[in-house]
Amino acid sequence: MDATLIERIKRDMHEQFERKGNPEGFPAFHDVPISRYISDEFWELEKKHLWSRVWVMAGREEDAANPGDYFTFDHLRVPIVVVRGNDRKLRAFYNTCQHRGAPVVREEKGCANQLRCQYHGWVYSIDSGELKSVPDERDFIGLCREEKFLTEISCESWQGWIWVNQDPDAAPLHEWFGVPFQQMEELCGSELRAVGPRVMDIPCNWKVTAEAFLEVYHFRFIHDRGGWSALDNRGASMGLLPNGCSRMVTPFSKKACELRGMKDWADFQTFKDPRFIDIPSVNDMIRSTSTAFSLFPNLISPVAAYGFPFIMFWPIDKSNTRLMWSHYAPKDWEGDELPPHWQQRMDEFDFIMDEDKWNMAPMQRSLESPAMKGVVVNYQERRIWHFHETVDRTIGIDHIPAHMRVAQVLGPYIEKD
Repeated sequence: MDATLIERIKRDMHEQFERKGNPEGFPAFHDVPISRYISDEFWELEKKHLWSRVWVMAGREEDAANPGDYFTFDHLRVPIVVVRGNDRKLRAFYNTCQHRGAPVVREEKGCANQLRCQYHGWVYSIDSGELKSVPDERDFIGLCREEKFLTEISCESWQGWIWVNQDPDAAPLHEWFGVPFQQMEELCGSELRAVGPRVMDIPCNWKVTAEAFLEVYHFRFIHDRGGWSALDNRGASMGLLPNGCSRMVTPFSKKACELRGMKDWADFQTFKDPRFIDIPSVNDMIRSTSTAFSLFPNLISPVAAYGFPFIMFWPIDKSNTRLMWSHYAPKDWEGDELPPHWQQRMDEFDFIMDEDKWNMAPMQRSLESPAMKGVVVNYQERRIWHFHETVDRTIGIDHIPAHMRVAQVLGPYIEKD
């Protein structure tokens, strides 16, 4: 983030504290239709038109560091294998042999100089997906190898994270996430390593899970610390970024400022925790607030100078979500056992996530109740509306029945840089 953007966000936080209502001319939101969370019809639209068209984070470059290294990826309900070729380029293929549909690799990760189906031994190139050999090829009349390549899908990297997209017409990764990637560049992701991966299944629609991290209106209630909370949602600055992405900067509460030695919420300082390796390029606003980015459709990251989590929401079905997260940080220890300060950090973050799960778990049943007429979204929660608008545009508005859509009203409020 450059100084101009930081100053703009700081002014906006002042304005948020001072405002008496919604800004003049800001559109009113109608209720979000309940059918978006509970209907088979909307779930089928998402499967067909959303998840097949979006960039999603699949892993880290160190997961496939050397030629022949591969890992599998199944969170989109289609089998994918990511492999590093002999030319050191990362590629992603559907993990599906073109003979009878068996997987070409079965292990979650490994190393191979070629991809060999274990069912009948068809062999494919790790560089192109080309079909290289077929046992008893004489028995296949008219077999055209050129038509039996593994199907490749888009695979690109940013700061060490690997992303995949099934849409052959998708915009390049860096073009799609251009604005948030630019604002997150100072995190130096390529120098970080994964810490403490976690998995949690929650019995609710994936959008319910995502929405919980797109606002802080809930914070003082769900994350109460005996009459006070760490953040003051009244001053939160919401940045609506292109393609459904967003940014949220929330000031510390009065009590939290006192505990940190800040004069007030705007007293941004270069806070460092001596227990952790510092990421020196991280600016003082991030160090002195809660700053989070959302990368559409399913990644949220509350960033920090000592490391930060990538939180991802993967739909299992219309009523269940797999919540996964790993912290990424400068790592100066070997093995999986965490040093005491990181174990404490993990325990604290796990407690916060459990609080969120406690809130989200019963919501699906409530949404399916006849008492629920629609989901209300307020001005503070406008990142949620922005998210839903992008869901509709990605699916294709014309594909969605009129009674299930949300109005497209936030275009004028999206930051272009």
